[in-house]
Amino acid sequence: MGKNMKASNKLYDCVVVGAGPGGVVATKELIENGVDNIVCLEKSDSIGGVFAKGYDSLLLTSSATFSMFSDFLNKPGEDNHFWSKEEAVEYWQKYASHFGVNGFIRFNTEVTNVDRDGDLWRIDLGDDHIFSRRIILATGNNSIESYPDWSEKLKEIQFSHSKHYKNAESFVGKRVLVVGGGESASDIALDISRVADQCWISLRESAGWVVPRKRGEYATDISTHRGIWDLPRQYGTYFTRRSIEIEKEKNDPLYDAVAMLNSKIPDPKGIWSTYGTKTTALAEAIAYHNCKVVGEIVNVADEDRRLESADRISLENVDAVVFSTGYVNITPFMPEQYRQCDPRTLYKHMIHPELGDSLCWIGVARPGFGSQFPIMEMQSRYFALLCSKQAELPNHEMMHKSINEDHDKNIEQFGKNAQRIRSLVDYFRYMDGMAEVIGCKPPLKEYFVRYPLLWLTMMYGPAQATQYRLVGPGSKKKIAHRILRQLPVSKFNNVVKMGLRMRVAHALDSVNLYAQRKLL
Repeated sequence: MGKNMKASNKLYDCVVVGAGPGGVVATKELIENGVDNIVCLEKSDSIGGVFAKGYDSLLLTSSATFSMFSDFLNKPGEDNHFWSKEEAVEYWQKYASHFGVNGFIRFNTEVTNVDRDGDLWRIDLGDDHIFSRRIILATGNNSIESYPDWSEKLKEIQFSHSKHYKNAESFVGKRVLVVGGGESASDIALDISRVADQCWISLRESAGWVVPRKRGEYATDISTHRGIWDLPRQYGTYFTRRSIEIEKEKNDPLYDAVAMLNSKIPDPKGIWSTYGTKTTALAEAIAYHNCKVVGEIVNVADEDRRLESADRISLENVDAVVFSTGYVNITPFMPEQYRQCDPRTLYKHMIHPELGDSLCWIGVARPGFGSQFPIMEMQSRYFALLCSKQAELPNHEMMHKSINEDHDKNIEQFGKNAQRIRSLVDYFRYMDGMAEVIGCKPPLKEYFVRYPLLWLTMMYGPAQATQYRLVGPGSKKKIAHRILRQLPVSKFNNVVKMGLRMRVAHALDSVNLYAQRKLL
């Protein structure tokens, strides 16, 4: 018992901070694994976290099929639907109700300070405090805005961060620069381009790999499947080149803009070297609303309301700048030594190697493609196994070895992007890596023989979380089969064709290099 603990102060086995999707699924997994001396603390009055506070036009960039948790099917008919922020929150609320999570959440409860007290955590809640053996931080990383250094020179030009953006009403008829190349920046640039006198977007190098949410009536992320994403990343050069050719062949201004943006990616691995920008909003702003792409801002002449970019373009009479430049990964209520989290120094992007299972982050591994929600669930499953003593962490030396190996693989694949975006991971490598640790990797060879139709779904349907419920701890085979049978399977489209071509090339890799080169 800590030196400051009173008999009346509650001691929990685990405290979850945040009732967004990460906090809800973490609480559910703890309960399901018999760890029920827990509480989830949420400073707002409802489930939803930062998503519930997003801008008005926010749509998730992963489909409902990909965004759902493994054992709770989204509504029928949503295979190709993308949730609005309201629909996403509604799903998480139903999920929490179904699994009995609500009774463990304390709403309107803000954590003001956390300190170590012996082997425990003391958690201050304003006038109250509690103690816990473990803490799960599921607060997201959208609390403290990040700005480029040159923002400090803006005096005459108004500026704001995308965190506070709701709609384009205040930018009607103005000359506006949007800074950033991700999905939020793209959506905001389109919003503003429709009503502004002029909108520019400043990109350091590229806007990531731009792909539409849908192709026709089908969600594009159905093609984020093992049929192509299980291949070695060395084939990214062919995958990228052919994908850009296909966009250009459409002779459509929108897809010409998509091809132009994707051609800006400097790494030859292309699509497999960066993050996905799963919206054509920026391409639409360029093609139809005169949005101009400029390079990184290198000079500020604030008194003249003039900005200059690295590609020597001068932006005149700028009225406003909207920064969509991400966030500083800081949890301000934590002790100073744990306040700033670099995910690349954590075991599996979640566990502090010096503190073991007493401190865990959920949601600081962000996939380039795929969806962050299955990753949150996989992390939660693993941590619940640790808390319930069904699994053990590797020893200190092995954890650091794993951290270094994961770091090197991510740097090799993502290059500068991995150094700049510390949470960036490869969805398939991360999920399968976690599955190996847990013992729930999908038994693909067995299912090819015994359940060929389910195998087809696992290989050529969206690689969401359900296929990791077939074996091992936390398996729910009957539920998983029922859900897998209802998931869509990719059509025989260009992505499938490219994947098959690359598989043949991979088979020829050690047999006939000349034939392989001719094939790609």
